[in-house]
Amino acid sequence: MNNYELILIFDPSQGEEKIGAFVVRVEEKIKSLGGEIEKTEKWGTRRLASMIKKAKTLTQGYYVLLRFKAPPQVPAEMRAFLKVSENVTRYFLSKAVIAIAPTRRVMPGQQAPVAPQPEAIDIGEIKGKPLGEPQ
Repeated sequence: MNNYELILIFDPSQGEEKIGAFVVRVEEKIKSLGGEIEKTEKWGTRRLASMIKKAKTLTQGYYVLLRFKAPPQVPAEMRAFLKVSENVTRYFLSKAVIAIAPTRRVMPGQQAPVAPQPEAIDIGEIKGKPLGEPQ
């Protein structure tokens, strides 16, 4: 299963109840296709960065982010589902990249390298000369 992110933009005039009901429908669709929802974030109403052809008079949008795991065939089916939906003004579905911090290997019997400590300097001096004195 792969990790995916789905951002949905709704017309805020639809109201929280209608938007919430459609988000639940999207979650149920993902689950019925074999996916599992990891996180749903409602970002609320935000100003749109550019005009959307589908809704030219719209200046604000209600944003919702869904993070989920699903088999590889699910994104195509979700795009088909969202394309015919009149409730969604715009959507963006992408494969999520999970950043993992690199770890250093330490050989048995060796100690982990210690990072050097920054050198303390006196703020009142530049190149060993006190500030404010004539040169």
